[in-house]
Amino acid sequence: MTADAPQPAHPGREERLRVELEDAASRKWWARILYTLGSQYGRTQLRFVGRTEEGRRLYTSDTFPGPPLNKTPPQEAWAPGLEASLGQLRQEIARDGWSETSHGTQPWDLTFSRRNGS
Repeated sequence: MTADAPQPAHPGREERLRVELEDAASRKWWARILYTLGSQYGRTQLRFVGRTEEGRRLYTSDTFPGPPLNKTPPQEAWAPGLEASLGQLRQEIARDGWSETSHGTQPWDLTFSRRNGS
């Protein structure tokens, strides 16, 4: 889903967007308790978010089950839905005029850019 973004402060300036992986339950303490109690083996709900350099959250993907975030990055084999969720987010970002500018070691380690006002 795409959030409503405020009008650009500096038209024509390049914006950057970074995709991050987050524990959906980390946003609200009560959600973490409900996710953990309702899941098997302490799994939680993960999702991808697209944030600007200023920290504004412009995009949020669908959630998918996975282990709590730690040093081991999730993979599709044990976090089913990861690839579909990321694909959906990438389509939304591209539809809004963002171009991928870099890709890191993880599938979600992505950076996009576009001109303000695009």
